[in-house]
Amino acid sequence: MIEKDGIHASVIMAGGVGERFWPLSRRSKPKQLLPLNTPDKSMLLEAVERAAALSDAENTYIVTGEHLVTPIRNAGLPLPPDNVLAEPCKRNTTGALAYITAHLLARHHELTPDDIGLAVLTADHRIDNLEAFLRTARAAMRVADTEPALVTCGIKPTRPATGFGYIESEPDTQMEVEGAIFRVRAFHEKPDAEQARTFVASNRFLWNSGMFFWRLSTFLEEMGRARPDVVEIIEGMTKALYAGDGDAVKRLFASLEDISIDYALMEHARTIMVVKGDFPWADVGSWTALRRDDNTDKDGNLLRGDPVAIACENSIVVNAAGAKKMAVGVLGLSNATVVVTEDAVLVMDSTRAEEVRHIVSALKERGADQL
Repeated sequence: MIEKDGIHASVIMAGGVGERFWPLSRRSKPKQLLPLNTPDKSMLLEAVERAAALSDAENTYIVTGEHLVTPIRNAGLPLPPDNVLAEPCKRNTTGALAYITAHLLARHHELTPDDIGLAVLTADHRIDNLEAFLRTARAAMRVADTEPALVTCGIKPTRPATGFGYIESEPDTQMEVEGAIFRVRAFHEKPDAEQARTFVASNRFLWNSGMFFWRLSTFLEEMGRARPDVVEIIEGMTKALYAGDGDAVKRLFASLEDISIDYALMEHARTIMVVKGDFPWADVGSWTALRRDDNTDKDGNLLRGDPVAIACENSIVVNAAGAKKMAVGVLGLSNATVVVTEDAVLVMDSTRAEEVRHIVSALKERGADQL
């Protein structure tokens, strides 16, 4: 249990490039630095504001790639610049969480792992009801503070989606802590359409949001059972960070396996609880995730940058260059996505939004500058 002198920290994992949002998303300015949910606020700023409401700005961290540290620190986010941490190399979500754990243990060496709580958040969600989210997250934190459990947040499904993983809860294990919290029976990968319908109909399955809450002591104990090598590396990085030995940190971090936290830990942990999130939520993973009822016209079109769209329906047209620099006209398209920047154009069938990365790969092979 976290004592009164302990701390709660939040970490935002923000290392992705967001290739599916090309041509707007680039290596030096990936999707988390773009105002995709709202026209005046980046997704990363939204995430920082949510995290700081849980743990205050001093204890809010971002873990990202080395090439993004300067752009993120220059983005005017309300947190200390030193709280933007650069991973030495890419090692998936297990690497990111091992890294933040070592940093917290080194920075707060006067505390025990039992006295440090951590909320693990992401930079690419849309959460429309902040207060509802905070109620859910605080309920999860209270359980993590008092129970020897890893706690995750599951989203109540609104449709039989095939693009999300699902969390199966144990029946008759509900705890009421200002929210419905259940023991987890199993995690399920993205289902086919028939499985998704079965999951939703059963009322025991939630979408896996990728948000977690735990005490560092619980995390280390469970990781020690599942992957003792990871705990050994965390302990080594903690000592190296405290000693200021950056080379040792890089060497240790590079020895981690490139594996997600779901595979490395969550599928093997003994006690996992899930809190049901009833707030409006979306994983902003591709252009089609931006369309919603409150930002489309009468024909279902999402239009940004003042394009001319005639006889179009259920389409996305984004003129990121602006109408003064680039006149964009679209005629007679249905279920299409058109994105125009100053140096690139994307035109696609919206049902193939997940495949934009293939265009990016082809441009990489050409050595294109527009990446």
